Order: sequence, then C-alpha cells, then structure tokens
Amino acid sequence: MRKIKYSILSTALGFLLLFSLILVESRAKSIHSSESKPDLERLVSAYPPGWTMVEGPLVDPSWDKAALSAYDIVVTRSYRHPDGSLVSVVMTWSGDGVHREGHQQEICYNAQGFTTEPTRRVSIVTGAGKLDASAFTAVHGSVMENVVYWMVSDTILLKETDRFKKLRHLPRLLSGEFPDNMMVRVSGVSPFKGQNTTAHIDYIKQWLAAMHPTDRERIMGR
Repeated sequence: MRKIKYSILSTALGFLLLFSLILVESRAKSIHSSESKPDLERLVSAYPPGWTMVEGPLVDPSWDKAALSAYDIVVTRSYRHPDGSLVSVVMTWSGDGVHREGHQQEICYNAQGFTTEPTRRVSIVTGAGKLDASAFTAVHGSVMENVVYWMVSDTILLKETDRFKKLRHLPRLLSGEFPDNMMVRVSGVSPFKGQNTTAHIDYIKQWLAAMHPTDRERIMGR
C-alpha cells in the first residue's frame, strides 16, 4: 500500500512539473524579459592598450548573419597585436534565455567547415578572479584558431552543463520573469600558420583589467 502511495505521489509531482514547464513555455510567447539590453557594442569596442582594431571581420560573415536569427544582439570585432597575433571577440545577448539560451560554439565552427578538437574546461586567472570557460582548437586548412568562450545567464556564470537551469529559474519563470543569456567568445590566431597561440588569453586578461568593475562583473558573472 505504501509503495502505491509513493507511486501516486511521484506521478502527481511529475504531472505538476510538466504542467509548470508547459505554462512557462506558453507565457514565454507573450511576455518579454524586463532586463535592459546591455551595450555590447561599447563593451566589445573598448579594447585594451597595445591592440589595434582590424577592418573587416575575422568571423565568417555567414555565421554573423545566422547568429542574428538566434540572438537579440550580436557584436563582433577583430584586433591585432604588434607581434602579429589576431584575436576575434564575439558577444551575443538574448532577453529570453530560456528559448534563446545559446549553444556550444564548436557547432558554429563545424558548420563553417572547421574540424574541432575535444572541448576542455579551463580556468583563466585574471586580476578580478578566476574565470571558468570552455576551450577548444579549430582547424580549417592552414588556419588554426584557439577558442575560449563562456556564458552568463541572469548574472550567473554557467557551468559546462546545467541540466537544472530551468528548474532553478522556475519560480521566476512562472511569474513571467525570464533570465537573459549572454555569450562571450574570444579566439586567437597565431602569426605563424598552424601554431597554437595564447594571444586570446592575454587579450581576455587585459580586456577585463581595463574595464569598469560593473562591466567586468556583468561579463564574468558570479
């Protein structure tokens, strides 16, 4: 008898959870996040001393156009270091982080014809603390890019996988408040073809160090 009661209770809780998620999905179609849009243009354009902006995107323009259909805001810039290294900075933002929560950047590179090595987790030590991110290497012919990216949802730095993100936000979602989602990707290309580079890591550290504390916290999450 006790097993039957537990079974009925589990089934009821399952239906309740399913109903809650369905309600969230339906409300998402008519309610938008009240989060103010971040000025990604300003953040990406504020590059650290010693770097110069490169005319023309290092990012494939076809990806840039496709990304605009997946995110509310997409900003890309490329910068060159005096030693010849190139970095590309990509930032995206969506007000509805539930339905437009972003995706693994390896997929983007694969779609552009790159072969990507297995992704690994890295911790970048900055002057403002440790930044946990995903890193991988992408190769297309003679071009090799070293890539680092991370995502911040509702000011929280996301881990590699967050299966319970929707459940964590469920109370707010039911009230019509949707978490936003921001992705930051920085990739580097060595001046020597086919070689790895740490230019993108150096750029991240210098970029964050030059930021206003409020902007830095917004980008790094917590």
